[in-house]
Amino acid sequence: MISSMPKNQLPISVVIATLGGDVLKSTIANLNQGEAFPAEILICIPEHYKFKADCVSTIKNLQVIITSCFGQVSQRAVGLSMASQPFVLQLDDDVILPPDTLNVLYHTLLIKGPGNIVAPFFRLQPDGSDGTIYVRGLRGLLLDCYFSVICGAKFGRQRMGTICSAGIGFGTVMSIDNVTTVQSEWLPGGVALCHKNDLITCDYYPFPGKAFSEDLIHSILWQNNGCHLWTVLRVSALIDVAYETFDFKSIFARYRAHAYVAKLSYGSVWLTRLWLIFYFIKHFNKIFCQNSLKNFTHV
Repeated sequence: MISSMPKNQLPISVVIATLGGDVLKSTIANLNQGEAFPAEILICIPEHYKFKADCVSTIKNLQVIITSCFGQVSQRAVGLSMASQPFVLQLDDDVILPPDTLNVLYHTLLIKGPGNIVAPFFRLQPDGSDGTIYVRGLRGLLLDCYFSVICGAKFGRQRMGTICSAGIGFGTVMSIDNVTTVQSEWLPGGVALCHKNDLITCDYYPFPGKAFSEDLIHSILWQNNGCHLWTVLRVSALIDVAYETFDFKSIFARYRAHAYVAKLSYGSVWLTRLWLIFYFIKHFNKIFCQNSLKNFTHV
C-alpha cells in the first residue's frame, strides 16, 4: 500500500499564498512531517507582511517569495510561475494535511498522468466530520427542489461535485459505492496537485478584494485546457469551519463572483440574480442585524 511506504522526498513544489502568522507554522509542520515531504515550499507574501513569514523562513526546503501584489490568486500566480519541480501543489495556509495525504495524491497523479488534477476529500476540524454532506429526508427534498428550480442545478445527489447554471459549486460527497476516486466539475482551491505543465499561472481573478469562488474559476480554466478533475476520497485535508458573513460588501462580492462563473460556464446570470433574491429572503434577519450593527458602530 502507498500509505506504508517509508518517508521520502517527492518532486513537488508546494505554493502557498499567505499573509503569514502562526497558522502558517502548523500547516508547514504537518506538510513536512508526513510520510513523504515536498522538495520545495514557496511562501508567497506581500511586501508589507513579509515579517510575518519569519516564523518559517529558516525551514530547509522553504523559500519566502516577496510579492508586489496583494491577493490570494495574484500572490499564488507569482509562486506557481517560480515552481521548479515537475509536480506542483497549491495549498491554502490554514489547511492541515494528514501524514498520508501528499504521498497518496502524488502516486494517484502518477497513475493518471498529465492532464489530470487531484485533490483530497475535505474534512472539518476538530472532529474530522465530512466537509460536504448530502442532506436526505424532507429537508433534503426541499433543498433538491430549491437548488434545481432556483439555481439550475442537477436534481438530487447528481448535483454534488458540479457547477450549476447560477454559477454556484456543490462539493463532492463520500461515495456510496466504495469508489475511491471521483471525477467532478470543480475542485476546492485549498489543496490541488497537478503536473507543472498543467499549471495556470495567470492572475485570473478579475475583481479586487477577497477572492470568492476563485476555485470554480480555476477549475473551469483547467477544464477548458482539457484537464480532468478528481477527488481522491481515501485521503483528506482538514479545514476550519467557514463562517459566512452577511455584510452588503461580501454579499455583492459573492454575487459578482457567481455571475462571473455563470458566464464562464455558459450558465445563466438571470438565475444568479434569482439566487440573490432568495438569498436575501432566506437570510433577511442575519443581513439586517449584521448591517444594522455595522452602521450603528460607525455612528
